[in-house]
Amino acid sequence: MAIARASSDMGLRDRTSTALHSLQHPGSRMHQRGVSLATVTDFGGRHFGPNAGEKDHDALSFPTGKYDVFISHTWRTGRMAKYAALLYYTSLFPALCAGLAAGILAFALQVNGTLPPFGIMERHETAEIPEPLSISLWCTVMGGCTCFATLIMWARLIDLAESIRGTKVSYFFDRLCINQSDAELKQAGIDFIGAYLRNSDSMLVLWAPQYFTRLWCVFELAVFLEKSTNAEFKSRLQNSHAEIRQASVGAMLNLRRNSSATEINNEETVPARIVVATGAQRARNESHDRKLMIIPVQMGVFCMAGLVVGYVAAVCEGAIHFQILDQDLVDPFLALAMFGSCVPISLFCRRYSQDRLELNTQIAQFTVSQADCNFPHDREFIKAVITYLYSETLSEIDGIAAFEHLLRSRVQQNVDKILGSRLHVPWRLAFTFYVLANSQWFG
Repeated sequence: MAIARASSDMGLRDRTSTALHSLQHPGSRMHQRGVSLATVTDFGGRHFGPNAGEKDHDALSFPTGKYDVFISHTWRTGRMAKYAALLYYTSLFPALCAGLAAGILAFALQVNGTLPPFGIMERHETAEIPEPLSISLWCTVMGGCTCFATLIMWARLIDLAESIRGTKVSYFFDRLCINQSDAELKQAGIDFIGAYLRNSDSMLVLWAPQYFTRLWCVFELAVFLEKSTNAEFKSRLQNSHAEIRQASVGAMLNLRRNSSATEINNEETVPARIVVATGAQRARNESHDRKLMIIPVQMGVFCMAGLVVGYVAAVCEGAIHFQILDQDLVDPFLALAMFGSCVPISLFCRRYSQDRLELNTQIAQFTVSQADCNFPHDREFIKAVITYLYSETLSEIDGIAAFEHLLRSRVQQNVDKILGSRLHVPWRLAFTFYVLANSQWFG
């Protein structure tokens, strides 16, 4: 028993020393491979599935010097939910724009007479004054088909454009970037997660209620935030004199432009105004974690479902107008359909509000000791790396305490800034509702 425990301790020390060496020496990273967005979203995000173990690791990934986007997620969330969240983040806006453009083009071609009539009928409102009413499905069909085709194929189009341009946007996705067939390389890839995070320009979190209960997930998020803070801090230390001199010159120029001659010559006013201007200039240059993006997977699912249901409803509405000529029957049917659509929307808003409140609770009550981790040696490994990153004295207690403080303060601030309040509506979702509400305008 003692021999087995000593061997386990030695293995943990080897893992920890390897990981810390990779953090201290960025050039020592081995087997760093990235994937394209098209590969991650391939076949409905099949790589997010529980049984998608890849044997052709080298064929799906490519060597890369850095990662443009680090995808962080938990395997306890369903495959389709994460796929919908990726579509929502990467493809929704260009798909809606393409659908609108196609609908406007179809309207223009029909008005010009290039397209034959499709779904035009005449109806008399009264017996004395006949008023023709033209209803066309060209805009709905062409706009909807273009929107969904762009939504699914956008990642492929981006991949094609990158191939033509000769540049590749590299994504880190654990299953594809870490070798799954070789046990030794797989373990090395897991141990180098911290180094991969430090070599990533941005981070995309596919958030689900289970995310902040997983120690590995919170570890990835905190290391990325620590990396951005440390990099900026060390850079300022190394170039402190040059930065202060440059900032002071810029502040003095701003002071001269925005101050009167009396204020400039006032010896008491000038130093204070320079300090204020210098601080404002640094605040403008600070990234403030803009490279961290948190996407709720529920928002992606709801948005994709809303697009499909809205399109089907638009097509059905056009078809009903041809089958039911009595307006007295059409209006109650549409009112009933709108009422039926309000029920799932209300349920979603209620569920999202509850999850958003649970997220704040999870962050406020998070502790390393209570976070879920499948293997005890992984927990000890994470605690050792945390101690190195967050404790100047290499005290485990101090390191864990600093790590948890970072999570409850800075991570909470970023979550509030990115997701907003519980009743906040993201602009992508608001734009989707706007397009759906106006999809029949040209009809």
